[in-house]
Amino acid sequence: MNKKIITLAAAVVTLGLAGCANNDAMEQDLSALNAKVTSLSSQVESLSGEVGQLKASQEQSAADAQAAKEMAADAQAKASQANERVDNVVSTYKK
Repeated sequence: MNKKIITLAAAVVTLGLAGCANNDAMEQDLSALNAKVTSLSSQVESLSGEVGQLKASQEQSAADAQAAKEMAADAQAKASQANERVDNVVSTYKK
């Protein structure tokens, strides 16, 4: 029974020391992860700015397209009125 307890205690001490030995490697990994997180955060901020610019540009394009659509409808109405006037002039003209 004592052998089992001594073996278990030795295993716990060995694992504890092994955990302490890897602290430097763990700190290096942690600093590398922090650097990656910082890099990704700056990329996200940059992309967020670009998305905002693209949204504003899309809204401006949509407004321009709507204005062009209204101008085209107005031009079509004016062309129809002009055609009616021409038809009226032609119908009243006799040789």
